[in-house]
Amino acid sequence: MLVKIGTRRSPLAIAQTNYIASLIKAKHPDTEFSLHPIATIADKDRVSEFHQFGIIGVFSTEHEDQLTSGEVDIVVHSLKDLPTTLREGLVLAAVPERVDPRDVLCGASLAALPQGARVGTGSLRRRSQILSLRPDVEVVPIRGNVGPRLAKINGDDGLDAVILAQAGLQRLGLDGATSELLDPILFPYAIGQGALGVQARAEDTTLLAMLKDIEDPKARAEVDCERALLHALGAGCSLPVGASTTWEGGRLRLHAQITAHDGSQRITAHDERPGHEAVELGLATAEALRLAGGVDVLEASYRSVGAHFKYVGA
Repeated sequence: MLVKIGTRRSPLAIAQTNYIASLIKAKHPDTEFSLHPIATIADKDRVSEFHQFGIIGVFSTEHEDQLTSGEVDIVVHSLKDLPTTLREGLVLAAVPERVDPRDVLCGASLAALPQGARVGTGSLRRRSQILSLRPDVEVVPIRGNVGPRLAKINGDDGLDAVILAQAGLQRLGLDGATSELLDPILFPYAIGQGALGVQARAEDTTLLAMLKDIEDPKARAEVDCERALLHALGAGCSLPVGASTTWEGGRLRLHAQITAHDGSQRITAHDERPGHEAVELGLATAEALRLAGGVDVLEASYRSVGAHFKYVGA
């Protein structure tokens, strides 16, 4: 069986896609693969900051186009980039084992950053969270692949540190660049970070059955919980919502945080439930955030960045 896989062109995306292919191949040795690189809106515009795109799915719209048209059979996503609402006829078919989802500082630890340090990130969430912990730092917007971001430390850009995902560094064999793994209670990570998702057509039942063989039940419960939280808040992946999930026996615990865009306010909530109630846990925690005023903080963040949107309605 030949499976056509859609992927972004970055070294990290290709590494993740090859990993998924290897998982499928291990379970179904007769499967062959062809990779089909797809350029997204965010890949074509390398200048704008992520939150300026103003649309949901800047890393997934073109992939869903090709899935729907039949040009590819599956798409491999970093789950933090996949919207919580999928296009009709498409499903999140598999979530393999998750790797370390934490954010990291590269270049210096949080405590070792000098007063007024310049810290690079392309994420509004990370910007908000670092300012909540170190309001003295200057946050510098950066874009690009992992390697070029690391090269900005002590380079011509004059950055003292950059914030990245440990999962991406690990998958590229660059985890030696990590200076500090950030505490996920103080610095909760992006929804779905560290997890991969395989998207496919709902009608392709034979392929869906194959993909179920690479699913990890705990990883699936974690991301279902986190994505339910994000969906209930009506927030896209570019707004400052962070989460962290842990297990205690068969119970799943969720810690969630909404951070003001300038770091001046943090709204947190936490709850736990049996693993089979992952979606209900996400919804309950979202309601707790809402009751604590979290939606007001999100709306203020939206107003702050909304005037800079470039692709609204694209």
